[in-house]
Amino acid sequence: MERSVGRVSLIYLLTSAVVLVVDLWTKKLAEELLAGKEIQILPFLSLVLVYNKGVAFGLFSDSHDLIRLPILLLAPVLALIITFFYSLKRKEPVTGFLMGLIGGGSLGNLYDRLFLGQVRDFLYLHYGWFSWPAFNIADASITCGIFLYLLYSSGLHLFTLPKHWGQRSKNT
Repeated sequence: MERSVGRVSLIYLLTSAVVLVVDLWTKKLAEELLAGKEIQILPFLSLVLVYNKGVAFGLFSDSHDLIRLPILLLAPVLALIITFFYSLKRKEPVTGFLMGLIGGGSLGNLYDRLFLGQVRDFLYLHYGWFSWPAFNIADASITCGIFLYLLYSSGLHLFTLPKHWGQRSKNT
C-alpha cells in the first residue's frame, strides 16, 4: 500500500513540475516574442500577450484588492492541497497524473500572481464571431485535468497508463 502511495505521489509531483516548467517557459517566451503584436498560427488560433489581474476569463479583475487577492491566492493553494491528497487517497496512477495537471497549472498561475501581480495569457482561440478569452498552458492544463478526470471517473476510459504503473515490481 505504501508503495502505491509513493508512486502516485511521484507521478503527481513529476506531472506538476513538468506543467509548471513548461508554463513558465512559454510565458517567458510570450513576453519576449509577442510584446505589442499578434501572430496568427491557424485560422482559429493566435498568439497575443494579455495580462490578467483576475481569475478565469478576467473575473474579479476590477475588484478591490481586499476582495481579489485572498481569492486569487487562496484558491490555487487549496487546489494544490486538495488535488495532492485526493490523488493519494485514490492511489491510482491515472488520478495522480490528472490531479498533477491541475496542481501544476495552479502553481503556474500562482507564481505569476505572487511575483508579477497578474497572469500572463497568450493563447487566443477565435473563429468568425466566436472569441474565447486568452489563456495559457496552466489554464489548459487545469481544464484538461478536470475534463479528463470527469471522463475517467465516469467510467469512460479514453486512455490508459502502462499496466506496470502503480504495481509492485516482482523483484521487491
